[in-house]
Amino acid sequence: MNDRPIHLLLFGPPGAGKSTQTDYLLQHWNLVPISTGALLRAQVARATEIGKQVSGILSRGELVADEIIIRVLRARLDALSPAQGFLLDGFPRNTPQAQALDQILHELHRPLHAAIFLELGMAEAINRLGGRRICHGGGADEIIHISDEAAVARCIERGGLLVQRPDDLPNVIIRRLAVYHAQTEPLLNFYRPRGIVCVVDAAGSPHEVARRVSAALEQMTRAT
Repeated sequence: MNDRPIHLLLFGPPGAGKSTQTDYLLQHWNLVPISTGALLRAQVARATEIGKQVSGILSRGELVADEIIIRVLRARLDALSPAQGFLLDGFPRNTPQAQALDQILHELHRPLHAAIFLELGMAEAINRLGGRRICHGGGADEIIHISDEAAVARCIERGGLLVQRPDDLPNVIIRRLAVYHAQTEPLLNFYRPRGIVCVVDAAGSPHEVARRVSAALEQMTRAT
């Protein structure tokens, strides 16, 4: 366990396991997870002014304007106590967003300590996403892969149905990966000159990847 407040962002292609690695990181580091998607959904749930603006946009699956995202993100970061570190998941997605984040963090005196990049080849990303299913029904929803015969059997035994997410359909996967490579992958070059990028091989089991992330992060934070 590391109690020193640190400021991290986690990025990588669709299918790299960002949500899974976020769960592992929260178990061992003093971090508050911050997802811009979750922040926007909370605004909608509370029927705030911003929530009313973005409700229709989110329901149509469209992108919310950067200005709005930055407003809710700034408010959330501003609400953190000095003793709390944070882990940003899903933001920034492009260089203009990274520049806006820089400005916010500069004003709040919260420099980034590490940008963790989960590296995954396109073939493996397509395999993971294309085979991903949600076991729906018979209890809490569970994400499984169709190649995991034991998990599929458990789902069926408990009366669940294997459901494929719309954004895991083949044509959508290719589009998501194309957008990622065009807009988000350049963040590597944005952050690399600062010496804070941790490139981690995201192939292998979640536990294996978590060990790599922890080792890279330990090394990075010892140097800061």
